[in-house]
Amino acid sequence: MPNEADKKDILTVIKACNTSALGITSSPSTTIDITIDITDKNKRERALGQMVYFAVEEDGQNILVIGQIMSIETQNRWHEDPSFKGVIKRHERLPHLSDVADNRIAVISVQACYALNGASAEGYILGTSPSTGEKVKKMDNEIMQVLMQDHVNYVTYLGKVYGTDVDLPFWLKHFGKTIEDTNEIGAGDAYHIGVFGKTGSGKTVTAAYVLIGYAKNKNNMSILVLDPQGQFFLDQELLPNGVKLEEKIKEKGMKYEKLKILEDIYLPSDRYDIFSELLISNGFVDEAFGPFYTPEKRELMGESVKEYLEGRFEDPKFNLNNLDSMKLLNEMFNRFLNLKYPQEQKDNYSKYVTKVWAKKDQRDKLVERINHVLTNINTLTTIVNKWQSVVQLFASKKMDNSAKKSIDEIVSRIVKEKGNFIILDISPKQGEIEDENVQALFINVLENRIVKTGAILYSKGQKSDCLIVMDEAHRFVTTNTIDERIKDLKDSIIDAVRTTRKYGIGYMFITQTIESIDEEILRQMRIFAFGYGLTSGQELHKVSEIINNPSAIQLYRSFIDPSSNHRFPFMVFGPISPLSFTGSPLFLEVYTDFNKFK
Repeated sequence: MPNEADKKDILTVIKACNTSALGITSSPSTTIDITIDITDKNKRERALGQMVYFAVEEDGQNILVIGQIMSIETQNRWHEDPSFKGVIKRHERLPHLSDVADNRIAVISVQACYALNGASAEGYILGTSPSTGEKVKKMDNEIMQVLMQDHVNYVTYLGKVYGTDVDLPFWLKHFGKTIEDTNEIGAGDAYHIGVFGKTGSGKTVTAAYVLIGYAKNKNNMSILVLDPQGQFFLDQELLPNGVKLEEKIKEKGMKYEKLKILEDIYLPSDRYDIFSELLISNGFVDEAFGPFYTPEKRELMGESVKEYLEGRFEDPKFNLNNLDSMKLLNEMFNRFLNLKYPQEQKDNYSKYVTKVWAKKDQRDKLVERINHVLTNINTLTTIVNKWQSVVQLFASKKMDNSAKKSIDEIVSRIVKEKGNFIILDISPKQGEIEDENVQALFINVLENRIVKTGAILYSKGQKSDCLIVMDEAHRFVTTNTIDERIKDLKDSIIDAVRTTRKYGIGYMFITQTIESIDEEILRQMRIFAFGYGLTSGQELHKVSEIINNPSAIQLYRSFIDPSSNHRFPFMVFGPISPLSFTGSPLFLEVYTDFNKFK
């Protein structure tokens, strides 16, 4: 932040600006939408999307009004006169009237107002519509910098004002309270964020920029990225110019770590339900106990495995995180064959067999299959490998005997500690566990632990102050699924976004579509970034419901496909910039050169 003596008087800088006026305030105007007449000198200059400013006096104060031009209309009353239509059709123009008599009318959506007091600028809300005749000028970087001179250590520049070379400031505040004499400011509340856009819209780069901005808050928050595709984990094409996210996060002072959930983290020992789910998903149940002719029978067999493990869990010495996997496998098969209780002896089958099949011949086939597997276990490598792959997810040590981290440890570092940036690769391991519903199981465990830990802190009068990032979120918070596990996860996340804001836990959802995101999650979001492509009927309808500004929606619809011009426009809405506190969206083009990011 510059010294007080070095600060510039904002009004003096504005008055010294010798650029010509783009337009003049006109009528009708309100405190939200202001009409301007484009000057004849500038009528052929680009105006749509431009950020503009003008100064007015109100209650004895100098007020700076800032906005973006959302729409432009050309009016020529001679061309509108029916009596001249025939002349135009014949001669194509009206001599001395076509072009010369054109009036270009633009509408500014007010985004921010500041009361100017020397070198300071304080947020302000217009109390009356501006008078006509005020000069409206294009914003430039000189004016922007002097306006932001009190916030130089707090703001992050993600891109340029749409269609201009003016850097657009954002402030990415942590979720706690501001501590004086620090360069980290707090919002006092957690925000849920949505970054939307079709493939190629630049949403991943935009999200990565945002994360670097949040990483400035190293003394106050931590960040966890759940990565179902491995793009964040591999750190490929996240930032322009081949720059690595890891390098930039570390430069901000955060401790950076990336882990594979299938290799570096072990699941809680008490989640034997997940153990059995995974055995179903990776095909172990079918290989060891099949064939099954209906999904219901396969599920019942999985329930038998779960019930067996649940019984073993009553023994305090039994721990899925530290066991002899082959010993447990043999013990399970033997128990499925043994008749331990009177009812089992009466039925002549263990309860685990009777749970699955009702008819004698089917029970006999299952018993025969278990006997075969048990006898030939050393040669049935497929079955053993599938069993081992699930056991390894719960084992506290890797195959090379090095230590893994527990989910509780990861959650603690994110929710309780500050300054940690962890990427968790939850992508499937090729050839083993590949179903999205298995990914959902892992995320669900994390969600439950995060919410529980946040609630405990909150009960002690503390807040977590952390951001949970979910890439490809449409896979797990969609309304269009029949998978019960995905539905369970969606319900879990909905419950989390409803309750965790007060705990200081915010969520960022990165996704290609807004239509499939559950309505309740959208209602809980405070910050939205809409990239190119959400213009189909239902998608645009949802965007329109959120923005509720027809002119802004028209400007958004005019976005050009980034593949044709390599520019990545976004419409941003919510409390994310010093220039967005009136509730109007901001339009920007994300930097394609990382050297401009600051």
